[in-house]
Amino acid sequence: MAITPSVSKRRVRHSLPAVLMRAGTSKGLFIHRSHLPPSENDWKTPLLAAMGSRYNDVRQIDGVGGGSSVTSKVAVVAPSSRPGVDVEYTFVQVAVGTETVDLSGNCGNICSGVGPFAVQERLVTPLPGARSMDVRIFNTNTSKLIVETVYLDEDGNVEEDGDCLIPGVKGAGSEIKVAFVEPMGSMTGKLFPSGRPLDSILVEEVPELGPFIVEATLIDSANPFVLVDSQTLPLLVRSQAPDSPLALEVAEAIRKRGALLMGLANTIEDAGLVRGTPKLACLLPPSSGGISKHEADIRVQAYSMGKPHPSLQLTGGVTLASAMIMDGTVAHREDTESYIRK
Repeated sequence: MAITPSVSKRRVRHSLPAVLMRAGTSKGLFIHRSHLPPSENDWKTPLLAAMGSRYNDVRQIDGVGGGSSVTSKVAVVAPSSRPGVDVEYTFVQVAVGTETVDLSGNCGNICSGVGPFAVQERLVTPLPGARSMDVRIFNTNTSKLIVETVYLDEDGNVEEDGDCLIPGVKGAGSEIKVAFVEPMGSMTGKLFPSGRPLDSILVEEVPELGPFIVEATLIDSANPFVLVDSQTLPLLVRSQAPDSPLALEVAEAIRKRGALLMGLANTIEDAGLVRGTPKLACLLPPSSGGISKHEADIRVQAYSMGKPHPSLQLTGGVTLASAMIMDGTVAHREDTESYIRK
């Protein structure tokens, strides 16, 4: 009896030109759209492989991702034919530990690298002798315009050296100015999607606590955010670390309820399928952390993709600034533990 040897199917390997770059307090791949399949629906497989998220790998050891949400990001950039726009940019959050990608919102930190990428890849052409350039970027996730000022060296390349410092990054570099043009209603078309600056949200999905109500501002400015008044959280949650299992469960439950009220999902189950938006941040007065109101106006614990975020997202900064100047929001509250400096 003859035995036919089995023939294993070899994987086909492809190259994907990309730039691995830090942008703000995030790091990710910057890719020309022409180097990816024409349809966004076909981006998942190559981006999961590039980042190392295949097989639900939390370490991303087989790719360039760093095992955290802030180091597992992608910017897809292309020239634009839109009037008054230089380049178009799509943000992709590649999940860590699951084979999913999220294109539902923008990332302000990664966005800050789009201007330099466009200059270095000559998607835009600086004027001869110019030492700075404004790059007009259309973000396809939110259909919003961002203008970035990039500083140049004598050869018209990005000036990487400088004395600009930002929290969360060791060392200095060249300053990049990022202006979000009319950021209101990035995904919902409204600053307050629920129609109110303050909502009382009933949460019933945490068995350990039973039903409870928290107060939050549901706001859409640069990205949709649920800004939670931490002082209205259950005492048991407030006594735990932000990364405790209970705190994470509560944060996700509130976020999903916020998604329903903002019109971003029709069911709790649907809200859980999109981890990137709305984002969530818990707000506290500065004194709660032993910080003087002369040192800081507010304390923030942001969450991203179901985990505590190591910094406040750049779009979170835009959102928080919008909320702090609007009467009635969580951020604007004035009492003995005022959220804004008097």
